Amino acid sequence: MLMTDNKKRKFLSERLWIAAVTVMIFVTEAAYGAYRGIYEQILPGDAMSRVANAYYVLFVTPPRLSSMGLIWNPLPSLLEIPLVALSTVWKPMASRAVAGDIVSAAFAALTAMILLQTFQKFRISFGYSLLITLCYALHPYIFYYGSNGMSEGMFIFFLVYCICNLTLWFTYGTGSYIIKMAFGLVGGFLIRYEAIPFAVGIGVCIILNILYNPREKPYWLVGNAKRERFHYIEGTLVTLYTPAAYAGIVWILLCLVITGNPLYFLNSGYSNAGQSAFASGVTTFSALTQYVLFRAMPFLVFFLTIVFVRVFRGTLFRYDFLCLFFLVMSLLSFHILMYWKGTSYGWLRYFCYSLPTCVAWMPYEMSTFQNETVPEPYGLPARRGRQAEQVKKKGRLLFKILLPCSLVLSVLLLNNVLKDSSIVDQEIGTHVYQENLEIADYINDKLPDKRVLTDVFTTYNVALNVNNFQNLVVSSSPDFEKCVADPVGSGIEYLLVPDPKGVSNYDAINVAYPNLYAQGADWCREVYDFGDYKLFQVTG
Repeated sequence: MLMTDNKKRKFLSERLWIAAVTVMIFVTEAAYGAYRGIYEQILPGDAMSRVANAYYVLFVTPPRLSSMGLIWNPLPSLLEIPLVALSTVWKPMASRAVAGDIVSAAFAALTAMILLQTFQKFRISFGYSLLITLCYALHPYIFYYGSNGMSEGMFIFFLVYCICNLTLWFTYGTGSYIIKMAFGLVGGFLIRYEAIPFAVGIGVCIILNILYNPREKPYWLVGNAKRERFHYIEGTLVTLYTPAAYAGIVWILLCLVITGNPLYFLNSGYSNAGQSAFASGVTTFSALTQYVLFRAMPFLVFFLTIVFVRVFRGTLFRYDFLCLFFLVMSLLSFHILMYWKGTSYGWLRYFCYSLPTCVAWMPYEMSTFQNETVPEPYGLPARRGRQAEQVKKKGRLLFKILLPCSLVLSVLLLNNVLKDSSIVDQEIGTHVYQENLEIADYINDKLPDKRVLTDVFTTYNVALNVNNFQNLVVSSSPDFEKCVADPVGSGIEYLLVPDPKGVSNYDAINVAYPNLYAQGADWCREVYDFGDYKLFQVTG
């Protein structure tokens, strides 16, 4: 009874520590993001655009959910709507994207919580689990993306959530883990489209585990084993993919009903395909290899550490390592292929997923060292007795030493990558935001009561910082297309037009009037040139 009480106290103590760490990470991430946005005015464009989408839902008249748009996956903006509503009391919640910082901070904190809980379920030393989790959570790149409102940090939560449940299913075989993964994939899809190749990787792991894990054989090793095995795989994959498939179908139907184009998110001018038309890729395999390795290596260190220790233990050629390999490659190879085809800008953040993938795998990997507490279906090959125990102890010690070291090495390699100013500009890119603030200040000072037409495809920062937002006619306004087609007859007084270069070429005003920015028109006159934007007054 005494031992039972002690175990309960220890369990509760660990739970309190998990809660404390979760709150600590949330507070520090949110505070850092708010500081960067408000005081340093460092606001990534994608984070701002998601906050802007939430803002349009509430403040474009009439308020309606379709104002969010149908390009970005909707979950980040949906979660930001209640926070953006507070911008009427405290404007930086929207204008400095603090709403996005809070949401990404919450996902970062939940990621740490899931990791610690998974370590606990695998009965790994809590002190060491805490060390690894904090080293990961405080990794500069991971911490930054937990604080800046970008969708990558949010997507990482679902990636970690799915992998943790996958490895728990490997070990304990409980069907509830499949259900959790299924809804984890839904959450991932509602944040980023990379959930699709990641779901393929998860599916491959499911198949491999059913085929090669001795724990799974009793479920299909009856009657016609070949047919039963197929049905077991089929049923498991149907359970895994049905919720995500349903979410995808709903997304397609929404695009069809609202825009008339079921693949609007995929092939419109606002889509990734449209924007990536201006991406500059590589033309040779050697250039591709150099480009990818330089950016991916800081995040692959953890994976290479696992490979090294597995070689030492003699457990590299096992199906569970093959599962990890497919999980890492599902996202890495997807982004390599996208960049090679010229449909991606190949930014650094696209290559970061290898690190959280391997960290999420870590509780399971460490559990394979201690079969005395957690059942281990993979015995050491060709080793028995004392020799096996010695190899296991040495491997466990080596692994515990190398893990924090590999995270430190990851930071050092990342620091070297970030010496490239072009990569830093891709990650932060503040110059556009500063120009947008100048435009918003001009409208607030000079045109506070004027009706201004702008496509917020590129001017969302302007919209979020204009005081009288109701005077703007933006992409989500019901009469936007009418106003673009006939600014004079629609009562438009001013037009804000971006320089039609790069993605701004898809700006609706530039599409309608391709020579307006450079040559003007007889029905309007140029009022102010901001550099990358021009303001025109409608003269009739």
